[in-house]
Amino acid sequence: MRQRIIMAGLGASVWAVSTLFFLLLGDWILPSEGERLGSSLFLLLLLTFLLLIGAAVFVRLRVFREKGSATRFGYVATVIGLVLNSITISNRDSVFPKFDSFQHQSFTVWMTAAYALTLIVPAIVDRMIKEPEHAAHAAPQEDIVPNESVHSPHPHAGSQE
Repeated sequence: MRQRIIMAGLGASVWAVSTLFFLLLGDWILPSEGERLGSSLFLLLLLTFLLLIGAAVFVRLRVFREKGSATRFGYVATVIGLVLNSITISNRDSVFPKFDSFQHQSFTVWMTAAYALTLIVPAIVDRMIKEPEHAAHAAPQEDIVPNESVHSPHPHAGSQE
């Protein structure tokens, strides 16, 4: 339960940081109508890619060390972010009052690409991080069961009479 709450909090924070970024700097970064799509959108996606790698590695190595935790982070962050972004986009004129219609479309395109990266990058990070050598070769601890307690399909198979 604790892990799910932390993952949800991390997912909401990914959405909050990206939305706050666009609230503060979106008018300068996103192209207006009539402007060419410059390298700013590409550089923004590259920055997003690098930040996602950092977040996925942090989640995988520091927060939840089990295999697959970065991928779960990507799923949770994407689900929460897409739900919150659908609310943001449906209220786009009040959330981003300075944006024109082309900037709203650019924001939507950027967020779609960013959430696609949010699904892909953590899964790649999970596959790239190797388990520690001692954990990979350690046999799972099982309870040693005496011979008498092992149930055999034949009632007298283990008895010596």
